[in-house]
Amino acid sequence: MKKEIFLIMFFAGIIFGTSNLGYAKGLHVTFLNPGNAKDIGVWHLVSNFMQAAANDLDITLEVLYADRNHIKMIDQAKRVANRSKASDYIIMVNEKLAGKEMLLFFKNSRSKIFFIHNGLTDKQRKNIGNERTNIKNWIGTIVTDEHQAGYKLIKELYHSIKAPPKILGITGTKATPVSLIRLQGVKDYILEAGRGEHIQVVYGRWSYEDGKQKTLALLKRYQDINMIWAANDSMALGAYDATKEVSSGIQIPVGGMGGFPNALESIEKGGLKLSVGGHSMIGAWALVLIYDYYFGLDFVNDIGANSKVDHTTVIDTAQKAVQFADIVLDRPQQIDFKKFSKNANPNLVKYDFRYEKVLQAMYQVKT
Repeated sequence: MKKEIFLIMFFAGIIFGTSNLGYAKGLHVTFLNPGNAKDIGVWHLVSNFMQAAANDLDITLEVLYADRNHIKMIDQAKRVANRSKASDYIIMVNEKLAGKEMLLFFKNSRSKIFFIHNGLTDKQRKNIGNERTNIKNWIGTIVTDEHQAGYKLIKELYHSIKAPPKILGITGTKATPVSLIRLQGVKDYILEAGRGEHIQVVYGRWSYEDGKQKTLALLKRYQDINMIWAANDSMALGAYDATKEVSSGIQIPVGGMGGFPNALESIEKGGLKLSVGGHSMIGAWALVLIYDYYFGLDFVNDIGANSKVDHTTVIDTAQKAVQFADIVLDRPQQIDFKKFSKNANPNLVKYDFRYEKVLQAMYQVKT
């Protein structure tokens, strides 16, 4: 019954452009989502997972989608900041480096600000300060440890071949901070491994078509490439399909990041070699920290005001793909998110958002 109610309310939110679900709760959080409500990529998945956490934590969650238009996202931030009734908390993303401008709209707001996924860069912080300094109501940032995500991805790809790796890499846009961090994680593992080389690394636009077209061109130029990694699953799937068109019967292992539904399906069928998934959970962890902060338990004393969490997992088998799809993508409402909260779980000493803990937090179904 819980599942049916969740799905009805979630899709009703999509139809009306937000996910302001009708629970009359005291804590109101607005998430300025840079993606699209119907997007199969990371941003739809982030909101979906967040809503399951919000339901468990009695939070009213409003989601405003910018449809991958950072100008629209900035305008939404300005409009939300000027509302007569302020949200308790605003969750934002430093997409296309718009975070500093958005944050300044809320400098004198009653709302408290939280960044996820892409935090402010070091350069931006030099001008505006860090959390709880110049802008007192900017209370926190939580991001995925993208360095570890890139490291895990290339490490598992290395295990898939015996020959010296000749690597093609497709990272994201220069304007997205995680692109360079994921790339650095890949580079650090290659250096640590002491073998293999990046034949070429290119910037991509996060899309299937871009990944495919870039791979087609580069495979014709570099015929000895035997491994491909991409900074998200959409580009990885494009790259994989390109290998099928160009390679002569030799399957080049391709890996991506995100745990997207079509990537999981490809892994099940023996196509894409692997995905490093879990990025879509980051918004829910922000809600847990906000929830505890609201009740007087300041996360700064545990993971700090600006934190990185290593909560990704390697999905490289059909069994892992099915499990991840069921728990994280399709039915996150089967997770007891209160187990991650110190307010709801007084025995919890330290925050732990690892994927293994997500599996342990599943509701026990009585038969």
